[in-house]
Amino acid sequence: LLCAAAASPSAERLRRSGEQAAARGRFPPGVTSSFQRPRAARPLSHEEVLRRLAESTEEGRAGASGPSRRLGAEEDSAQQVHLGFLGPGEAVVTYVTKDRGLESRVKFGAAGGEMDRSAVGTASVYQSLLCPTNDNLFSPTLGDVMVTDQDLADVIDTSALFPATSKSYVKLASPGQAVSKLADGCVPYKNPRAFYVSGYIHTVPLKGLTPGQRYVYAPEGSGRSFAFTAPRAPGASDPGKPMRIGVWADVGTTNVSLATMRELLSLAPEAALLVGDLSYADGWAPIWDRFGTMMEPLMATVGHLTVVGNHDISEGFTQAVDWMSRYPTPWQASNSTTPLQYTYEMGLMYVIGLPGSYAPTGSDSAQYQFLEEALARVNRTRTPWVVVQFHTPWYNSCDHHYEEGYKARVDQEALLYSYGVDLAFNGHVHSYERTHPVFKYQVDECGIRHIVIG
Repeated sequence: LLCAAAASPSAERLRRSGEQAAARGRFPPGVTSSFQRPRAARPLSHEEVLRRLAESTEEGRAGASGPSRRLGAEEDSAQQVHLGFLGPGEAVVTYVTKDRGLESRVKFGAAGGEMDRSAVGTASVYQSLLCPTNDNLFSPTLGDVMVTDQDLADVIDTSALFPATSKSYVKLASPGQAVSKLADGCVPYKNPRAFYVSGYIHTVPLKGLTPGQRYVYAPEGSGRSFAFTAPRAPGASDPGKPMRIGVWADVGTTNVSLATMRELLSLAPEAALLVGDLSYADGWAPIWDRFGTMMEPLMATVGHLTVVGNHDISEGFTQAVDWMSRYPTPWQASNSTTPLQYTYEMGLMYVIGLPGSYAPTGSDSAQYQFLEEALARVNRTRTPWVVVQFHTPWYNSCDHHYEEGYKARVDQEALLYSYGVDLAFNGHVHSYERTHPVFKYQVDECGIRHIVIG
């Protein structure tokens, strides 16, 4: 609290220190350190994801009381099961089914007993235009191709659907011609295959949960059940059992993504923050289904709070439609006006999720005003640790994405500093870095520790 009341350096000092750091191309000594990036990853097909998950006994159980092996999409009605958080004492289960008319219902109960409670939700579908705008889908700098020429050709070639006289007729001489037929990066709207339609996405709130209680749940009609632990009550702590939170970002659907998911699952976190760039679908929406299947062992058993990254909101012109349809946030319980920003309390931690650089950040913006209100509501006696998560970092030493978050930092850093925010989690940069407490490019004991986890 003493730190929160400290005077802020002048705007001129901010300008000078920023220019000096930019001129060096790095931050002052001691602020960050380097980390060697891993080798390029290999994308996995949906079929290979199912095969690899089925080979794992641990993931087949998925913390569940159901079958010991993992059911494939053709064997179980509910797929891509995952867990999120809503208001106090509430969680939300989301899952996908192929068939219309299945009830959006989840049975649940305390672990060790019967699933004697039932919750009902809603089902919806969404559609999006296929706009594979990112060249890395077809010709990545590193790793293998995510979308092959044949994948695209199967969509672009409409010769089996229309007569040659139709304006929608396209006949390809070879799959390699498909990319040239895109219109501003998108499959032409005249092509009926241009529109991806999701499966039936069921969203079911579970209410009246007891903090710290272990629960088992099963989607209606599913042959599997999953277990999770309800988050600690705000202000609750256990000196003998510190709260364990997983934090990750920039995930994708590669062999490295799968290995990272398995590692995080093995650490048994109570909850997890996913700081943007979930699937890297980049306008090729079927990849979201692959991601949901791959991440189910973790995300069905560990509740997640996610925020958008550039690959969720801008690549492929998606406007975060896929993310918002699949990964609910506690925005309505946070007095927010958009799913892109929210707050959530658990244990001694107060989490603020923000769109960051992917929405206006000035003092007259909806994001800034929400952030200011959210910080003013913090009770540091109950939740002494205040954490913000947004995708684009304000501080990083890598050349890639360097100072992309500059405007957001200039707009919001003093606000976060004045309220004594402790930690900022970011992704975007595919390295691990952390700073000393820092404010306006200077080490400051009252500043924020920034952790890049991309």
